[in-house]
Amino acid sequence: MIVENWMTKKVVTVEPDESLSEAINILKRNKIRRLPVVKDGKLIGIVTDRDLKEASPSKVTSLDIWELHYLMSKIKVKSVMTKKVLTVSPKSTVEHAAILMHDNKIGGLPVLENKELVGIITEHDIFGALITITGARHPSYRLSLVIPDKPGSIKEICDLMREFEFKCISILTTYENLRKGKRKIILRFQAEKKWATEIQKEVQAKYKNVVISDET
Repeated sequence: MIVENWMTKKVVTVEPDESLSEAINILKRNKIRRLPVVKDGKLIGIVTDRDLKEASPSKVTSLDIWELHYLMSKIKVKSVMTKKVLTVSPKSTVEHAAILMHDNKIGGLPVLENKELVGIITEHDIFGALITITGARHPSYRLSLVIPDKPGSIKEICDLMREFEFKCISILTTYENLRKGKRKIILRFQAEKKWATEIQKEVQAKYKNVVISDET
């Protein structure tokens, strides 16, 4: 999966000299949480709803409403934006974007192509990609087990299940928190209930730590 297939292409932006109050209004109107800051068509920063809240006067201030509006109209976006912006390209993988967001604790990444802003990918888009790749929206059974890490080990599972009538929806695999020589697979499949029961019996007879859940 690549970023260009999941990103939002119509990006709402703000200019660096825009006021804090207007930036907040833009976020509210568009129901978004971050604004790329663009000058002369080039990305120069990004500002989030948290940045704007932190820069806004406290609710316990002694200023009256008119003084507050005046103050917020004088504060510029460029004074609160993040200047060093992490970005990805349209051809970057969604997995790479997810790692950048996770490791840097951010919720979105501008997408640049030839230094031009062409989109933005957010945690919401990542969730959508995760739901799609796992097949989680399809009613199915979810089979989780640990198998030997050797050539053909996943095929052995599928061969074992093949004698029953089943349809594979997705297969995911990981090595996290396992000792060397082992891997974990999570397989989603569709089958009649009687076949799902037989599959569970056959798999549990050969492998340990088998967990099957009914998400039909």
